[in-house]
Amino acid sequence: MPKTSLIVSRASGSLAPGRWGALPTRLAVAGLLALFAVGCGKEDERRTLEPIQLGMTKGMAATYEDDEMSMYEVKKAVAFPIQAPTADEQASLSSAPVAPYPGKPWLLASDLEVQISWTITNLDEETHNVELLIDPWNEFGRYWPGASITDVQAAEATPNLSGYDVLMEVPGTKSGRASRKHGLLTREDTRELSIDLATAMNILATAPPPDPTLEAEDNPTVGNINHAFAVQNRSDKDLLIKHLIPQTIAGLTGFDVGLRTYEEANVAIEILVEVVDKGSGKVVQRDEDDPLLPEPTLFITAGNAPAY
Repeated sequence: MPKTSLIVSRASGSLAPGRWGALPTRLAVAGLLALFAVGCGKEDERRTLEPIQLGMTKGMAATYEDDEMSMYEVKKAVAFPIQAPTADEQASLSSAPVAPYPGKPWLLASDLEVQISWTITNLDEETHNVELLIDPWNEFGRYWPGASITDVQAAEATPNLSGYDVLMEVPGTKSGRASRKHGLLTREDTRELSIDLATAMNILATAPPPDPTLEAEDNPTVGNINHAFAVQNRSDKDLLIKHLIPQTIAGLTGFDVGLRTYEEANVAIEILVEVVDKGSGKVVQRDEDDPLLPEPTLFITAGNAPAY
């Protein structure tokens, strides 16, 4: 039975703290782009990142396997070009912590807007169910869902929800249907991701840590965080979570994108990310060489399954 990371862990050069997120197998994909445009005002500056590709292939090792299920997963880090504060600016921020963060955020959610266009392609003849996973970062850490215990006696666990977690059927090339699925995370969707990450951090800072002796349904910390990240729940209308949202929302600095299947598959995703600076001057443009915020190394998770 696989295990997951503890509540907070440090990265050590690998993308994932445990087997629930295996390192990506890269598969080149061409012509999968879904283009979109964002209207910008005078003070807005738009930066479109290079297309990001990620794929999984048949023959890769399962990231989780038991008598009833095999799970395959790949992930890739996507960092936004955010200007890093100077040493003096960072010292000032660190000296004035704002709950639930260890310092005052350098980047606020109001400083930028993000849209993510994606195309998932099934390269197999047979149809597959594919789960799209997007887990947000801010300057303080990255969300890592981990897994929660669903049966203590049987030592069974299941993955927690990712920040954006959608399961879809992607037809095969011989199905007579289109073998590609397209979608878009709007500016409102990605702002919701920043709010949900801030809420998860606030829950973990103010509630008891997930108890590894309790099943997920009996653990309010795990339940509240999964509820906050559920795509159908919006923070401004969610009475269960609304009081747990902190006043200050740190901005997104990147995300981990992933694919998950429950059988071996040749599937791929290509995404296009557009970041709009709303006047803060902190989104670094292509012709600029300002130092960038580093990729966060602190993993923030609601997982309560024992570490692998």
